[in-house]
Amino acid sequence: MNQLQILDDILYKGLQPWLPENNPEEKFASMLSEIKAFEPKIKMKYEVDFFRPFNNKTKYYQKLIFREMNKYCDHVISLIADDSNHQVKKYWLNDTLEKKLKTRLKEIGKLIKERHLDISYIDPSKSTFDMDANHKTDTYIIQLLKSSLIKIYLEIQNTFLIFREDVMVIEDFYTQLLFEPIPSNSFLKETLTILTIEPVKPIAVEIPIPVDVKSLNSFTYKKLSKNVESLNDLCNSLKKNNFIADDTSTINFKKVFSGKEIAQPIIWTGNPSEFYYFIHLIYSEYKLVDNLKQKQWKVACQCFIQPDGIKFDQSKLRLLKKPQLSAYKIEKAIDLIK
Repeated sequence: MNQLQILDDILYKGLQPWLPENNPEEKFASMLSEIKAFEPKIKMKYEVDFFRPFNNKTKYYQKLIFREMNKYCDHVISLIADDSNHQVKKYWLNDTLEKKLKTRLKEIGKLIKERHLDISYIDPSKSTFDMDANHKTDTYIIQLLKSSLIKIYLEIQNTFLIFREDVMVIEDFYTQLLFEPIPSNSFLKETLTILTIEPVKPIAVEIPIPVDVKSLNSFTYKKLSKNVESLNDLCNSLKKNNFIADDTSTINFKKVFSGKEIAQPIIWTGNPSEFYYFIHLIYSEYKLVDNLKQKQWKVACQCFIQPDGIKFDQSKLRLLKKPQLSAYKIEKAIDLIK
């Protein structure tokens, strides 16, 4: 029900690339057409952007690993999401992330050292593939499997962040499980667009509503009348993670989402990229507040100030990018008001 199966066969059993029966590169040419791609129903956040395969065997294993990776992510995320019992969700998450995936990544770390499968052997800028072809092929397959297992972990973890206390970032896999230097390239890149671009809506679909001066005072939380207390949770989470001043009043914080005039801006103690991402999520990504007709940055700079009392520069804010190391904390906080 929650098994890695084919990926386990590559790591532990009959699909190990160094087994004698799997050594002839020629046999994989005729097998390539047997591997059909799997299109997941779940929208994935990451993709594995690995080195290009260099022979039929690496092409075959790449197609096989990608197919199984997508199938497993799709199956497990659906399995957990469909269960209404939070305790059962936590059980599946713990079983998948802590037991299955972390165990296999530790095994891969040992295997890479024991069989000398360092990534440098298959870096096209540092090596050629006309010598030690079998060893380089084995390296390619195991290193690709490593990146794919990290992707699986991140996809599942990020889908259910609200249930996770100990969140892994990419660097943690190398320092805690693989015991390798943190690479400059993890071969994982995000597929979601992080740019703040207002969607263009046809006039026939939505009749433009004039934005009056008062509506530009602050954000208006769409669930304000039904779920106002969740703003307390958001405020506490932001304070806990040092994104806003620790002495921030919940009353003042709620005013930021009331649509009313702001007398005392909230002090944002995180960095500008974190502030950009916070506004991007509540306004553009999840649309948790009313439409401000592209004036969200003007309003954001009225509602929040920097620790030195200086306003943010809205022209610079909109050009910033998602903070890689702290994004999950902001995402987890905003989950509280969805």
